[in-house]
Amino acid sequence: MRLVATEISKRSIPLSVPFRTAVREVASVEEIRVTLISDGAIQGVGSAAPTAAITGDTTGSIEAALTDYLLPRLCAMELDHEHEVFREVGRALQGNPSAKAAVDIALHDLYAKAQGQSLTAWLGGSIKPLFTDATVSLGTVEAMTEQAERLLAQGFSCLKVKLGGHDGRDMARLQAIRDEVGASMVLRVDANQAWSLGEAFSYLPVMVRLGVELVEQPLASDDLFGLGELTRQSALLIAADEAVYGLKDLLRIIQGRAADVINIKLMKSEGLYHARTMIQVARAAGLKVMIGSMMEGMTSLTAAACLASAYDVDFVDLDAGFFLTQAGVAGGISYSGPRIELPRALGLGVSYAS
Repeated sequence: MRLVATEISKRSIPLSVPFRTAVREVASVEEIRVTLISDGAIQGVGSAAPTAAITGDTTGSIEAALTDYLLPRLCAMELDHEHEVFREVGRALQGNPSAKAAVDIALHDLYAKAQGQSLTAWLGGSIKPLFTDATVSLGTVEAMTEQAERLLAQGFSCLKVKLGGHDGRDMARLQAIRDEVGASMVLRVDANQAWSLGEAFSYLPVMVRLGVELVEQPLASDDLFGLGELTRQSALLIAADEAVYGLKDLLRIIQGRAADVINIKLMKSEGLYHARTMIQVARAAGLKVMIGSMMEGMTSLTAAACLASAYDVDFVDLDAGFFLTQAGVAGGISYSGPRIELPRALGLGVSYAS
């Protein structure tokens, strides 16, 4: 199998509410789409979302990586040997994980369609609904409480609360949300690297009292020593997100016993191929696995959902599509509150309008 054509396009999709964390604020998803067309007239689709504050990838860098490196390399290759093709994507240029993820997703879509399977089935899983948490964006105590109340009314039973306000009010935010949503709501905390080790230790007793399930990336991504100290002494699960991009980062986490959970995102891991290996390695080391995402479009979210379903991961953090004002594609996953329905069509089950 060879490629006979490739296409790149862009789309901007507004969010229903602004998404704010300790490191960035966005009001829309900027999606770069890739289509691969094989000599058998099979089309594989993928996409990437730029998150310069996290991955370093911008719209321009993703487009340049695709146009100048990744797609020309693929067009010059035979695609029959899947593992070699995926490795070649990784070798095409340094860095640029989001651009590589877009190509990786499109290749997975292509291979699954060529075998007459859904992507979930091609990954070795069965299609079943997923249930995601929902994000409460960082803001004032009042704004966050109001958002939590709305999400409760929309049927969510698990909230990921973004903290890291640098104003001494983080625990007040959390307390107000717990008071609003009640004791049965599962709460997860994500500080997006905003706390010092001292702050994290001082907040732990409050978070334990408020019934928090896990704390994600409380410290700077390069402070693995501090993260390990916190993990070893915490009564709560500690999750690594920005500290883990690929397999090398994961192995450092394992060696330093620096987390209980890893959050795998396709835009960090260069796509599904490496994410699959990371899941297996993490589980062998006794770590729990979360599949998450950036604020992304429905194509890459569908790929992440297929991965989460196929590998039956411990935590699902794929609410980004719930906040998109429009799907922007035909097919893919669909939301009913926290419930995510996976497509049963071939591959990703996603198509782009011509």
